[in-house]
Amino acid sequence: MKNSLLFVILSVFIVASVVGQQPVPNGDFEKWETNILQFQSPIGWANPNSVTAGTLGILTVYPSADVAHGDSSVFLETRDTIAYIIPGLITLGEFVINFITATAWVEGGIPFTDRPLALTGSYKSYPAAEDFGMVIVQFTKYDSTNGVRDTIAAEVLTFPGTVDTWTNFSIPIVFNTEDNPDTMNIIVVSSNMAAPKADGSMYIDNLAFEYEAGINDIEKLVKANIFPNPASEKLSISFEKELNGDIKVFSNDGQLVYSTTINGVAHQMDVSGLASGNYYFAVFEKNKKMSSGQFVISR
Repeated sequence: MKNSLLFVILSVFIVASVVGQQPVPNGDFEKWETNILQFQSPIGWANPNSVTAGTLGILTVYPSADVAHGDSSVFLETRDTIAYIIPGLITLGEFVINFITATAWVEGGIPFTDRPLALTGSYKSYPAAEDFGMVIVQFTKYDSTNGVRDTIAAEVLTFPGTVDTWTNFSIPIVFNTEDNPDTMNIIVVSSNMAAPKADGSMYIDNLAFEYEAGINDIEKLVKANIFPNPASEKLSISFEKELNGDIKVFSNDGQLVYSTTINGVAHQMDVSGLASGNYYFAVFEKNKKMSSGQFVISR
């Protein structure tokens, strides 16, 4: 039986001293560099190629001339090897893989002190059955008083179906404090990181932050009330209007831990099987985010 590399996301302390409306570095994927092993990687984005090319002889991230705009986009592919299933992944942080323990993780990010309203981009998606691509954006700030790194905004968008024409997306970013972050990371992955399926792929292009335009989209997010919060056994989420779609819950490391359909103005969850920690959820109607929020499991 093949192993799926277990992916986790870690935050590390990075001091930021950047001002102004910061862009997504190389978000149009026009800049690429050639490695000593003669494969190309998007400048500024870490990915598995540097490890898998030498040890397994495979690549999961490529430049592509199939573009939404410009001359190149990034193509990510989930590959099946003799022992592992490895998704295509790019991150502004650091990618680390351990073949002995069959684990991989993303840590860190880049210095970032702004509060953008949304992350936008374009995509094409070809997931394997029962799989989906993902875009994750996370903002953190180091709490020097308590010696911990706090997540002050984290959003996830999944791409569960085949989309073979370039399609725009927008991920509203909701901060849970008034603080500015000091670190930001974006992760794009061609499969569900918790259970990747071989042969799925996706294209990504034109990643950018919105700072002014798009505020109406954020205001249109349906407000959600969560009770109790923190929770230990049962959790109730009520919405200000009826929603009909899918609700997905992610752990703080980006793992999908719960997914089901929702129809109505409220949803009850049994959270007794979830470990203590921070979680965030999003409700989608036809792949459009309608509502999101965060909750804590504490025992």
